[in-house]
Amino acid sequence: MKILIEFKNLLMETLKDNKRLIIGLYLTFIIFFVAAWILSGARVESAISNMPISNATSTPNMSADSAVELFINNEWGGIVTYVFSIFFAILAIIMLVYNAVNLGVLGQLFNQVIPNGGIKYIVYLIPHGIFEITATVLQSVAGVLLFIFIWRFIKAWRSNNTSGASEAFEKTKKILVQSIILMIFSTILLLVAAPIEAYFSVPFSEFIIGP
Repeated sequence: MKILIEFKNLLMETLKDNKRLIIGLYLTFIIFFVAAWILSGARVESAISNMPISNATSTPNMSADSAVELFINNEWGGIVTYVFSIFFAILAIIMLVYNAVNLGVLGQLFNQVIPNGGIKYIVYLIPHGIFEITATVLQSVAGVLLFIFIWRFIKAWRSNNTSGASEAFEKTKKILVQSIILMIFSTILLLVAAPIEAYFSVPFSEFIIGP
């Protein structure tokens, strides 16, 4: 119980300290999602028109994977993003934009293929997307923080005001701890999102909009 309380306190502090970065990356995700949806319209329509009739008229499958498969895929992607963000946090930004664009284009595909597909896709995305998209953003934030920690650690280590790597680590370890806290929290969010996406989102969208 004590560990949970300490984790909660650390999480609240981490979210507060990095509020601007979190909001900034969340807005970045939304902007690229909307832009991809709008700008991909002509290309998606052209691609569909060039498909064989059987493929062009088939309904895309919103959720074919099990909850375990969804969680493993999302978590593995987050871990890779986090680890390779040591290289100037480039992958953290690239993966955030990639996921936003991918979801936006997929939304346009549903919009083109299914009657009321755009609205149905949004309704489908909301239940698990609240958790999964937030986790994706926090994984990118964690990656950025990991790079910031490495940068500040090296800078402190080389500084004349710091005597050795141990003291440099003590001065900068808070950022590393916060990046790890965000990764743990994003894992929890993905654990919640996976079964919702696998078993609830599609029935929910069909209940609201219709099959």
